[in-house]
Amino acid sequence: MSAPTAVPTPSTFWRDRLVHRFAAVAGLAMLADLGTKALAVRLLGTSGYVDLTERLAFFLVWNTGVTGGVSVGPFTASINVLVTVLALWLVLTVVRPMAQVDARATLALGMVTGGALGNLASIVAGPPGVADFIAVRLSADSTMVANVADLFLWGGALMLAPVALTLLRLVREERAAQLRVLRANPSQNPM
Repeated sequence: MSAPTAVPTPSTFWRDRLVHRFAAVAGLAMLADLGTKALAVRLLGTSGYVDLTERLAFFLVWNTGVTGGVSVGPFTASINVLVTVLALWLVLTVVRPMAQVDARATLALGMVTGGALGNLASIVAGPPGVADFIAVRLSADSTMVANVADLFLWGGALMLAPVALTLLRLVREERAAQLRVLRANPSQNPM
């Protein structure tokens, strides 16, 4: 079994180079998102539309729902804020241990955090909602509209897939090692 790691105090956590890298990625992602939203609002106005290709356009829409535009009535913004804050707390608790297992986790979690912070800032800033402006035509009847925060969220989540596979491999290896020890010393079996 692996040795327990020391739990970092808040002061040592924020002095960690790994955490600095994570915070820098998250900050840059958030700034890129907020900057592109402001630019899209300024250039596209309230109902602007610019075709780029047959499937891609800039089209400004205001998302007042939760992820995917789903609304849960008057509590939508509050639920968004609560879920985002809880997710950010979870990320902050796992960024260091995950990055020690797989260095890609720092970048991936930074991207996810930056995207979440960008959308959270847009929600907190108030009406009319979160500016979505990157329109992708999926079919003649269906268009998905997103923003740069969404791209960071999806990109970071996709980058976490190999990290998850690394974690699963390590768990399997540890279980196999424990099983070998139990087979070698049946008297130590707790059952």
